[in-house]
Amino acid sequence: MKTTKLKVFQSNKFTESRQEFNLNEKRIMQFIIAKIKPTDTEFRQYIIPIAEIANMANIKPNNMYTFGKTLMISMLGKFILLEDKENKQIKGFNYFHHLDYADGKLTVQLHEYVHHLFLELKKDKVNFTAYELTEFMMLTSTYAQRIYELIKQYSMSKNRERIIEISELRNMLAIEDKKYKLFSNFRKRVLELSHKLIEENTNLRYKWKTITERGRKVHAIHFYEIHIAGKESPTKLQEKSFLESYIGKEIYNNEINSFIIIKNIENNKDGSYYIQSKYDEVYYTYKNLATIQECIAKTLL
Repeated sequence: MKTTKLKVFQSNKFTESRQEFNLNEKRIMQFIIAKIKPTDTEFRQYIIPIAEIANMANIKPNNMYTFGKTLMISMLGKFILLEDKENKQIKGFNYFHHLDYADGKLTVQLHEYVHHLFLELKKDKVNFTAYELTEFMMLTSTYAQRIYELIKQYSMSKNRERIIEISELRNMLAIEDKKYKLFSNFRKRVLELSHKLIEENTNLRYKWKTITERGRKVHAIHFYEIHIAGKESPTKLQEKSFLESYIGKEIYNNEINSFIIIKNIENNKDGSYYIQSKYDEVYYTYKNLATIQECIAKTLL
């Protein structure tokens, strides 16, 4: 699968839209999008060997011609609806101008009406989502695919969190009203499974929790601490900044029954902390952050 260096760039309008793709259709769509350079000013004809698509989607068709024909029919029926709820406007577009299959290759021409979703995103400073295609291809659930995109766009934001109302999330995931009507099923089949697959197959990390309405009905989902594995999470960054603010302050130490001036603080894997005294440079152990705060508070008594 020749997707190693391919990267997806797409407008957040597309990321946030309702999408009716199944698992492999979405993989194919993102494969096509990854062929578009973010600096392109117009759509080109993108030629993709049908065997490459089959390999990418982990499909082993008995007849490539039949597979190509079925794929064309399926993809030509796909469209996007962009809704402006404030002005009560809806615009709809087909993704493709045309698709051709010949000699084992699929030639793709995207419709000019969707150019604003994929072209000149950097030049026009359009808010866009970007990610590595190979990572996306590892996801084996349509819900995980979409939640990955919806969370990924916030991985570099200032707060790295977002709240999505349940009704809005269901719409973006194209989940019918009657499907997973009980939240317990929605939690298990959509939220928990997607979180598991994303953490197992990608470097995207996040936490989530429910937001209830009047203490009972789940109203929205709060996705937070969105970050890339190997990089410090927002909580860790906040804690680091918090600890650095303690440098130079006086703190009580039970071991010596006296006060010391903090020179350095080091966090341990078990949750405890080493604090180095400014004058004798001895390290003292504090059980947790709460203990540090309590001992600093004693200086104010």
